[in-house]
Parts: sequence; structure tokens; C-alpha cells
Amino acid sequence: MVIFCCLALAGIIAQFLLPLLELLRKGTVVTGEISAGQETPPKIANVAEVPPGSQVSFVLRRNPDGSPGQHPAILIRLTEDKAAVVGKEFVAYSAICTHLGCIVSYKSEEDTIFCPCHAGYFDPTNGKVISGPPKKPLPEVKLRIDENGDIYAEGWV
Repeated sequence: MVIFCCLALAGIIAQFLLPLLELLRKGTVVTGEISAGQETPPKIANVAEVPPGSQVSFVLRRNPDGSPGQHPAILIRLTEDKAAVVGKEFVAYSAICTHLGCIVSYKSEEDTIFCPCHAGYFDPTNGKVISGPPKKPLPEVKLRIDENGDIYAEGWV
């Protein structure tokens, strides 16, 4: 019984830790929200650095509810066909699944945002649930792209 409990606990820890390690392995940019005296938020990336159908991971210093925290997020450059449909190339969302809080990532081969814990799928054009147990869409990050092509996270939509 003790061995079973230890294995179950190890499995639970792994389901949360492995996606987080994958997020960090891909490279994470730490960014923040605009605060008093700060003219612009920190840069996430430049458009030239993000090919279509790819993601950049970053961290916001505020949670979607406005409370302080370190909140993982993903910037996605949509594929050309999706960008043509929605009228924008870049989108960004919370990287925390709305089901049980696992880390999501963009799967370019499927053109979806995927949560590996319980097979939740989200639409990269709007963050809405496609299938799986999540009931709520991913919170969206407001983006700004300047004249140099630098991409900034300006908070939550």
C-alpha cells in the first residue's frame, strides 16, 4: 500500500513538474505589467525571432485576477492561414490550464494549445476550449507591437 501511494504521489508530481520543465527548456522571458514611472513594459520578443507556428514562453508579474505573482504565459505566432482568418499574427494566453492548473503549450503540428495532464485542447486563435475537461478559455494577454517589431505584454485582456 505504501509503495502504491508513493508511486501515485510521484505520478501526480510528475504531471505538474514535467510540463513546467518543458516550458523552461524552451526558454522563458520574464516580463511585467506597466507600473507607475515605467514607460513601457519589458519586451517579450521581436517579430523576426518568432517564426509562424511557434511559441515563446514568458512570465507576467501579475495574475489574471490582478494579484501579484509569477504567471507563465505563451506568445504564439499563428500560422499564415489562421492569421489571415482572425486578422492578427500574434496572440498570447496564460500558460496555466483552466481545468486543474497544468502548464499548456502550443503544438504546431496540430495547430492547437494542449494541456498534457488531461488532454485539454484550446484554439490558438481565441483561447477557447476545443475539447477535453476544461470548461473555461485561457485568459488572454494584451499585446503591443512597436515600429521596430518588438512585442510587449501589456497585461490581461
